[in-house]
Amino acid sequence: MAPRKVIIDTDPGLGEPGSDIDDGLAIALAVRDPRVEVLGLTIVNGNVTLETGVHVARNLADRLGVPDLPVLAGAEAPLSRDMEPVRALFEAVPGHRGRPEDQEMRAPSSSVHAADWMIEQVERFPGEITVLAIGPMTNLALAIQRSPTFAANVREFVLMAGSATGYAQNISVVGDFNTYVDPEALDEVVRSGGRLTMVGLDQTSRVLLTRADADRMLASADPFSLWAGECTHAWIDYLARAFPRRPEHADGCFLHDPLVIAAHLDPGICEWEAAHVEVEVVSDLARGLVVADRGLSLTVPGTPNATVATNTDVDAFRRLFFSRIDLSPTPDPHV
Repeated sequence: MAPRKVIIDTDPGLGEPGSDIDDGLAIALAVRDPRVEVLGLTIVNGNVTLETGVHVARNLADRLGVPDLPVLAGAEAPLSRDMEPVRALFEAVPGHRGRPEDQEMRAPSSSVHAADWMIEQVERFPGEITVLAIGPMTNLALAIQRSPTFAANVREFVLMAGSATGYAQNISVVGDFNTYVDPEALDEVVRSGGRLTMVGLDQTSRVLLTRADADRMLASADPFSLWAGECTHAWIDYLARAFPRRPEHADGCFLHDPLVIAAHLDPGICEWEAAHVEVEVVSDLARGLVVADRGLSLTVPGTPNATVATNTDVDAFRRLFFSRIDLSPTPDPHV
């Protein structure tokens, strides 16, 4: 069977001090799985600036042995939100370090805007490409605005957003980071009529990468796994400083984005329900809230427009994750 075509829309920070590592590990999971063909990485402002995300993605492609993987630069800012307060949250943490001024930044592999590139790809392969969106949804919203057929041409949008079984309680009490950064963009995607699958923070917060896991990677013979282990320890150190009242971060970090990729590779890792999803974009207090009505409300539920994850087989996820992140050769028992 031919591998399924995917585009990963992302804001990767793996390898950058004070930047989340999970996007980079998600990319590695997809690139190293023979069931999918990663057509390219489209970069969006989010965990890191657009410039840094492009730089990280190019370096990551080299480390993964796919230096020719297309990396396209997209939106530098959300559709509406001011990013300065969001950036200030990261920069206020002790130990956060910016990039040295004399470090040369790598450019995207093409000057084509990420949204336009996605439009071109889905027009070339209508109904064949799944977009795995693990950052803010700004690039997707721009593609929908620029092309009336984009959403229909995409086989499926798989989104890291919301929380189907409770409040996200991430960047705000009700909002996950990706939605909080650009709720208007997610609202555009939700209203597009495209086929939507959503894995929310209620599920991704169940999968942790611990210091013991990092040590396991550091014992690997696989160069990428060794490097990922070093980055994992550094990220957990950062989280312990940033969130001293969160006991889970004393010894671990969440694998939000890798679960999204894994759920696409093997849908049996999660349990799923149909839901009517809407995004709050008006109220300042609840801006970024994703409501996934699975027919449980006392009001008349809306027509389902998405499939949402409601449970996760954590052990199955971990088996898949480590089978791809660590490609150490199996020792020959006869040697």
